[in-house]
Formats: sequence, structure tokens, C-alpha cells
Amino acid sequence: MKLLNVSLLATALIAGLSGCSAQSKVENTGSAFTLSSKTLLQKDKLNGQKIMPFGTELWLANSENDGVMLLDNQGTILSQHSGNYEALDYRRIGSQSYLVASVEKENGRLDLFSQQISQNKANNQFKLLASIKPQNSAINNMCLYQAKSQDIYAFILTAQNMVEQRMVYQASQDQVVDYLIREFPAPPESSACSVDDKTGQLYIAEETTGIWQYPVNPERDLSRNAIAMQQPFGELEGEIKDIQILADGSLLVALPEIAQIQHYQVAADKAEKWSMQTFQLEQHIANESISAKTLDNDKVELAFYDDEAGDYKTAVAPVKLNKRVFSESAITEIAADDETAPVEKFGDAADDPEIWVNQQNPEQSLILGTDKRYGLYVFDLNGKIKNSIASGRVNNVDISYGATFNGETFDFAAASNRTHNSISLYKITKQGVVSTLVDLPTSLPDVYGLCTYHSAKTNQYYVFINDESGLFHQYLVDFSGAQIKGKLVREFAVKSQPEGCVADADSQTLYLGEEDVGLWKISAEADGGTLPELVYAVDNKVLFDDLEGVSIYHGQDHKYLVASSQGNDSYVVFSLKTHLPVANFSIVADPQNGIDGASETDGLAVTSANLGAQYPNGLLVVQDGRNVMPAQPQNFKLVSWDKISPLIKE
Repeated sequence: MKLLNVSLLATALIAGLSGCSAQSKVENTGSAFTLSSKTLLQKDKLNGQKIMPFGTELWLANSENDGVMLLDNQGTILSQHSGNYEALDYRRIGSQSYLVASVEKENGRLDLFSQQISQNKANNQFKLLASIKPQNSAINNMCLYQAKSQDIYAFILTAQNMVEQRMVYQASQDQVVDYLIREFPAPPESSACSVDDKTGQLYIAEETTGIWQYPVNPERDLSRNAIAMQQPFGELEGEIKDIQILADGSLLVALPEIAQIQHYQVAADKAEKWSMQTFQLEQHIANESISAKTLDNDKVELAFYDDEAGDYKTAVAPVKLNKRVFSESAITEIAADDETAPVEKFGDAADDPEIWVNQQNPEQSLILGTDKRYGLYVFDLNGKIKNSIASGRVNNVDISYGATFNGETFDFAAASNRTHNSISLYKITKQGVVSTLVDLPTSLPDVYGLCTYHSAKTNQYYVFINDESGLFHQYLVDFSGAQIKGKLVREFAVKSQPEGCVADADSQTLYLGEEDVGLWKISAEADGGTLPELVYAVDNKVLFDDLEGVSIYHGQDHKYLVASSQGNDSYVVFSLKTHLPVANFSIVADPQNGIDGASETDGLAVTSANLGAQYPNGLLVVQDGRNVMPAQPQNFKLVSWDKISPLIKE
């Protein structure tokens, strides 16, 4: 298990964005609405920066000269923590407590405080919990994000034009932490940021260009969308000094050079279309920051620091917030217990794992993993590489037990080899030594997915292999002669690209995944017909395309098929009694132990075998398509079945 290195250099991490989409259409709702402002706090040499509503009766503010402050509605300072502070954000961490974050500029650190919403002055003291000082970077601004788990992350905009995403509060431990999750390039001259916790979207203002939207999940592709642009490409004019997300996901933009606040809002029924309304402030107001609290359904109270007058101001604006309806996700988040070492090469390399159970010493069991650019890797249960075999572009791998050839009994693995359009066989001894056995040619033009089957009915060994057209070939693996041979005994097809498959020897059933269509079954016997039966369709509600890896967990009383729902980075557990989903989960990061989550999963494998103290009731291994924290080539994540079994509802 690797530990998190919080001093990673930007040069070792993500070097660029995977994509940049065109600006969403913005509809200007008409002429500017003129606002009248009033002063909340005026103070000599205030040098303020940001003010935010804190509940209904209080305000949080910060200042270069007066530090971080808590104010009431009359502008009375109830408490303060001295220092030179810029940037401000907060999130709830208890029934009445909040985590407040602000940047102490003189020392270049992010300070984290606890604070309560209370009119009782004794409860209003800022308690400094921790200070975080990024190495080799200076902080320009920051904003907070609170995940579904209640963990809190800080997005730090650095002077080096990078974004650092750090976990700063771990809810399960109720403690402040500092775990670097990732770094990625920020737009030049990034001036401010704000996060929509509900949708997991980060907004970054590029001061002289526009506002960009990024996903907060490090397991997603790093991409950005243009939300609002400077004239003539959009409605923005002058430097963008601050942005703030409101409760309905709409966006406020502070434009001090023209004394304007612009409000961008997505129509409830038109997710890609934004409307914009403009609020004009009085002359000689330089609104350097922006925030707002809801007064009722039709009004918000804007708050900002006026750099011209040197005071905090508020103004009531006619803003109608949209209602937001979010259904609770049925996807439970769990963390991996461990991970393998990465494969050697970056890019789409690692693909499919399989678990070899050591019958004599289960704790010495192995994980076999394919590398589509190299061959086969052999890992121990701690994820360390024991061996690797340069076999070519092997894609899927599966294992059968107890074969006999030339008087020797051994287990064997089979892999689809796209370099030779063959079936590569590997011998596995009782001691867990893996070596090349033989390559069996196929008649398929471009082999792809593969699984094995040992028939209890005939005691024969078979390999199912498919190509991208949907065609499946079933080969008998003949160990009876002087040489191991493969014989084509059956073929059948689905209409589009399949990949993952798994055979249930108990019921003589083959389950196969057609990536965009669903899960099928057919007899695994050579005389089992040619017409698969669809048992669960891709519905993009539970099972999302692409349907990738499939594997079977053989429990004492129940059997479950685990499938990779690649389209939403989750895993679906099906009962093989009803063929209905009984659990749905995703694998998320464990920053404390330096293990990232899993996403874009291709293949997976599961076993119910007792593999020792760490995995007494079995193990799930999944390919991770984006190995982050730090950014490395792909690898495989290990999850104890004990984390999955409580999620199953039948």
C-alpha cells in the first residue's frame, strides 16, 4: 500500500486538459436593473476583501488589516482573528459548527477555523484548527467543496497557474487533514473560484477572458466548459474579480470596472441554456467581491466589498431562484482496501484482472492482470509485482483449475492475444509460478474478450473468445495429446460489440456483456444452441453503457454476478436467482492511505474464497482507467467482499 506524497511537483502530474467545449448559449434578459446599496461596515483602513452571509443574521468577512471577522446585521464585529487575510469560504461540519477557510497572505498559507452561528458572543470566537502551506507555490485564491461523504476539499489557485485539490476535512474522523488529491493547469490569470456542491462542478474565473466549468471528481476526465465570456464573445466586460454559486446553482459575477453584478442562471428545463441578468450599481462603486443570501423566492441580498469607498455594502436584488430537485443516488461509495503497482506504460494499457486462488496457502493467492501494450502481470495480494510476461497485446484473462498434461496437473490462465489473434495459455503451478504454456490460433479477425469454462458434465475445458463484430467462438482446449490444441466447437453472435463474459459451471451457463445493449445468457455447453437470451438491458438508470467486465461470486446460499457499469463509473451486483440488481456501488478515494478511486473500469474479477485475514469472505479486483493521486499508469484496485455484502438487498 503506497502512502500519499503531498509534495508532488506539478511536472509529475496532469499536463493538460482532455477537452474544451464551446460556450453554452447565453440569453441576455434585457437592460440592467439599477440597485441601491447600503453600508454594512465602514472602518478606517479596512482594506476588505470578501463578505459572505453566515446564516440569516450574521456575516463572515475578511480584511488585510482586520483579519477574519464575524459581523451581525448592524455591522457590529462580534469576533475576529487578526491577520492579513484574503479569500473566504466555509462549509458545515456539525449541527452548529462550520469550517471557515481563508488565506493568510503574509505567510502564504490557508488557515482553517471552526466557527458557530450564534448570537452569544462567547460562542463566536474563531478557533484556528490548522494551517496548510502548499510547497513550491503561492496562493492566489481558493474555494471549498463538500462531497456527499461530507468530506471537505479546498481548490487552491496558485500563482504558478495551477489548481491544487486538497482534502482538508475528513468527516469520518471529524478532523482537519491535508491530503493532496491532484493538480491540474488553471487558466492564466485565474482570479476566483466557486463550487456547486450539488452537481460537483467547479467554476474558475479567468480575469480577462471568462468563466470556466470543471468537474470536481478527480476520477472524471479533466475537461472544461465555457460558461460566460468577455465581449465580443459574451456579455462580460472588464476584469472579473469574484464569482459565487447560489443555492440553485446560478452564478454571480463581480465586474468592478463597470460597477456591475451579472447573474447567470440555467433554466430548469434547458440544462444547456443560460440566461443572464445585469445589476447596475451606483457610480464610483468598485465591487471587488460578491456573495448573496436568499431573502425569499424573489429576492436576494447581495454583499460585496467596495474598494472605492473602502466598506462592505449590501443591496437587495430581484432574483428568482429555481427549485432544485435531486433524487438521492442509489450508488453507495466505498473505498478500496489496496491497489496494485501500476503497469509500465501510460495510456489505455491495463484491462482485465483475474484472481488465482492458492488452494494450499490462500494468503499466497495471486492477481493476474493484462496490459494491452505489453502482456501479463502477476501481482500478490498486496499489489506488488511478482512477475511479468511479455506476451503481446493481451486483453482479457481467465483461469481454470486442475488440468492435466503429460502427466502433470496444474491450473492455467487463458488470455485473448490481439497481437497474434490467438488464445495465449499460461501454466500456474501449485506454488503459484506462472509461465507461458502455448498460443492457440483462432479464426477470428480481431480477438477481444475472453473467458474459460470447465464442464462438470464432460470434464472438458473450453475458452470463449469474441471479436468486436459480436461473434463468439467456443474452443475446446485439448490436453490429451502430445501437444495442447484448440478446436472450434461452436459459434454464436450478438449484434454489436461484446467483451466481458463469465461461465457459471454449476448451472452450465455463460453470461456475456454486449457493451451498449445489456447482459445475455446462453448454455456454456458445446451443444447449447446459438441464441443468447437477454437477461438485463442497459437502461442508463442502473446499468450504463459500456457494460464491461463481469464475474461471479459463489456464496454459500446465493450467487451474484458483478458487472462494470463503465458509463457512470459504478458496479452493479445482480442476483443470479432473479437476474435483478441487488446492489450498486462506486469505488472512491481513500486519501488517508493514498489510494485513489476507480473509474472507466474495463475488466473485473471476484472470488468468494477465504484469502486470509484481510479478505476472509472474498475479494473484488477492478481495473482503474484513471490512476490518480498521483497520476500514474493504470492499475487495479482491491476491495474486500465484506464491504460489498452489507449493500446487497434482495
